[in-house]
Amino acid sequence: MKAKKLVAAGLVAAMTTATMGTTVFADGLQLEAHPDQTYYMVTFLSGYSFWTECWRGFQDAAAMLGVEAKYGGTTEYDVNSAVTSLEQVIALNPTGMAVTCMDADAYVDPINNAIDAGIPIVTFDSDSPNSKRTTFLGTSNYQAGVTAADYIGEKLGGKGRVACLTRTGQSNINERIEGFTTELADKYPDIEMVQVVDAGNDENEAATNLSSLLSTDSDIDYIFAALQQAVLGTETALSEAGLTGEIKVVGFDTDKTTLDSIKSGSVEATLSQSPYAEGFWSMIYVYMLANQDCIKSADDWYAKGFPSLPATGDSGCAVVTADNADMYYLAE
Repeated sequence: MKAKKLVAAGLVAAMTTATMGTTVFADGLQLEAHPDQTYYMVTFLSGYSFWTECWRGFQDAAAMLGVEAKYGGTTEYDVNSAVTSLEQVIALNPTGMAVTCMDADAYVDPINNAIDAGIPIVTFDSDSPNSKRTTFLGTSNYQAGVTAADYIGEKLGGKGRVACLTRTGQSNINERIEGFTTELADKYPDIEMVQVVDAGNDENEAATNLSSLLSTDSDIDYIFAALQQAVLGTETALSEAGLTGEIKVVGFDTDKTTLDSIKSGSVEATLSQSPYAEGFWSMIYVYMLANQDCIKSADDWYAKGFPSLPATGDSGCAVVTADNADMYYLAE
């Protein structure tokens, strides 16, 4: 068998051979397939297309490592349901878990309880920083909001009127809006923030809520739609008001629908994340936690608190426009 190369941020050396399900590294370290080990990726609102790419990355890493990957979570956008679903997966006693947190505080106790019971957990996309999780992998949402503000601010030459369409009550999206509004206030004081509109639970509610604003104030230059359903709702509301193209839209995420809208011109730009990378590296990191002898930084490094995995990993953010949208389409 040809060796595959695994890069894990300096955690392991380059592979030299891989035989019989065992990967051997230059320093003699071996990563053996563990078909008896089961790892879960757990999300909320599990039908959301963003998680599909996270899950694909998680599965690919699991296949490379020779372990079983499973997907858990709730289809609802409800923090109580999400926490209950997480607790149900914890009760299955998996080898390890990658968890995205709808609400940072609500997830502290179940994550801590799982870790205390010996189940390693990393978080991805949306963090619970006050929990005992070892690593968080995801976009710096505050910085993503700053990026959106800078894009719009530069396009407007520092003067104009903008609105946001967002989902309240979700930690990572709140950070996007905080970064956006703070950057506008600090760097572009002549740009007026008209209103931050709640996108609700789906694109229909998002469209209804934005339409309510547009009916009283349509003198807006840009709308920052801070999540996919907000992009869809914004397009609908603008179309119904006959304002498509007049009010520019900057969205979030690179699902096919949003990319198609950029190509057609109804959305000007969107902010990319790296969902595949979030899922892939979450699996790698939680595997390292479950198989601690894979890391040779110090004897009993985890119990001693030796810093052997990063506390956070930024999966990155980029502005996608019609000029570069083609590269973000996924291969069929």
